Amino acid sequence: MKYKSFALLAGSAFVLTCLAAFAADQPNVVKQPVYLYLYARITDHVNLNLTEDRIRRVLPAIDKLRQAHPEAHISATILFSGSVSEALAQRNSQTHIVDFIKSYLNRGVIEAGYDGSDEPTYATRPAVDFTGTTDPQGRWLARKAGQEKFLTEARDPLTGAAQPGKAGGLKRMQEVFGEAVCITGIEPLMRVGSGDKVLSPVSKARILDEGPKPVVLPPGLMPEISGDPEAVGIIRSFNSKAIMFGLPEANTARIPGFRGARAGFSDLISPPPDTSPELFWEDNVLRSSDASSEMVRLVHADGGVAVIEKLTEKVDRAKIHIVHVELGGEQIYLKPEFVKWPQFPPLQYAYDHPAAPELPADVLRSKADVDAAYANQDALLSWVTDKFLPANPGSRFVSSTALAGMVAPATGFSVSTAGLKTALTEFLKAWGNDTFAPPLFQADGHYLSRAELFQVMVDALAEFHRTGKLPDSVKVVPVYGPVRLLTGHGPNVGEVSVAALAAICADLAPGLHDQSAGQIPKNAVPIGITVEGAMLNPAQFLRLMAAALINPSPEAKLNIRMTYEFIGLGQLMPRTRPDMDDGFIWTLKPAKIEINRLSNP
Repeated sequence: MKYKSFALLAGSAFVLTCLAAFAADQPNVVKQPVYLYLYARITDHVNLNLTEDRIRRVLPAIDKLRQAHPEAHISATILFSGSVSEALAQRNSQTHIVDFIKSYLNRGVIEAGYDGSDEPTYATRPAVDFTGTTDPQGRWLARKAGQEKFLTEARDPLTGAAQPGKAGGLKRMQEVFGEAVCITGIEPLMRVGSGDKVLSPVSKARILDEGPKPVVLPPGLMPEISGDPEAVGIIRSFNSKAIMFGLPEANTARIPGFRGARAGFSDLISPPPDTSPELFWEDNVLRSSDASSEMVRLVHADGGVAVIEKLTEKVDRAKIHIVHVELGGEQIYLKPEFVKWPQFPPLQYAYDHPAAPELPADVLRSKADVDAAYANQDALLSWVTDKFLPANPGSRFVSSTALAGMVAPATGFSVSTAGLKTALTEFLKAWGNDTFAPPLFQADGHYLSRAELFQVMVDALAEFHRTGKLPDSVKVVPVYGPVRLLTGHGPNVGEVSVAALAAICADLAPGLHDQSAGQIPKNAVPIGITVEGAMLNPAQFLRLMAAALINPSPEAKLNIRMTYEFIGLGQLMPRTRPDMDDGFIWTLKPAKIEINRLSNP
């Protein structure tokens, strides 16, 4: 279903992008701030001399600029893999590189994050295999098992073979550098052709990526893009605060219509000026995207001033934008022909040549060329601090901690029943006779994901069942989307009384508040709900609850109507998981930015 819609969505997204570009050129548009998010990916555990050189250049440059411009709040997130964390720890007694990094961490110049993209190896990391698994719980557990190994187990640095008894991945990175403030690169590999007819089987090795970093995968493997609720549960067991990256720059899974879908999703997730196309909530975790449109894309700082100058001139300033800027990229050290070669990044070469894994000397650029690339990077950062920021009050650099601090909390607040009823009246009016619900919901100034809306209505009607009255307000708590989406629209006949519906809600409410550990989340929206002998999908049930809250008369009869679980946000979001496993889309919602909450780090 999702692939068929991408071509159409791409066309509409292109129109949206053009309109945004047109709006950006209009003189009466109030210019919203542009936030620049600096990061570096330190993940090469083989070519350690290059890795150290990158670290010893980037960190002092950030420190120097930070001291010269304290008003700009300059900081960078340095993303380490588990394997490079281990390699640097072993090297510390000779080069003191970990001590060097920690001196900058302790002074707040940088923050430490995790990137699993280059963990050993691209082809041998734990893959999710659904062979013999048909039930949704089994599919969830298969993903969870693979992700737990990936995030916690050590692997041979060249072959990727598991090393029992040793910590690896995110776990090892945090042992060396402390709790990660940002996490990315945890997309598992899925073994296709094992019953997942939604995806086309891969019959031979394929080159993944449209950009300069192709990666070769063996037959039958495909990266899972976008959804990761199973991994979130594991991560939150030993990291409660990290943000995560959102939509990627590169189309690594070759999704048709990827860029148009990404632009459409990013536009829809950021309706008013106090939201950003590059920032959203998913599974109660804040996500920051590398790219959101043809204009707002990942900036490689070694490209120099022209790249960032063009972006800031052409970007739609009617919305707040968060621009990711990568520092000290690996391409700085490599000749152009090698960067475009299928064995880039350097670890691809290492994994393909385990007997002699280090880069050959003839692919490396001269020191003068490397120095020139870093000079371009310095010029870009100086242009931002000296010219762009003074001319654009409110714009600034933001760290991972600052991003997390500048948005209203995803949950933990309450919405009034009066505000909920008012919003539901408009919601149902917009819904009309459509089989798909409107994409966004807002009450009392708070956005609610579809799962959160389900939860608050269940709680309100459960209270109505117990006391005969609706509560004055309902607290929003963390909930997961359905473990499995029912792709059909459900029955279109039958009716249920408000009293009977409220009784069902009283049975559902305790589970939605149960955050205790389990094999699968206990606080997940049910896969299906039995109503008057008919199995309804949760979207049908949500529609009934909305009607009941607007007119809470116990005897009133509500008609059961066919409704699909997919929402606009989910349809637009580029993803490779089969539709039935995409319950995470019920947790998507805008991240509301409150500038007065913006912290200085």
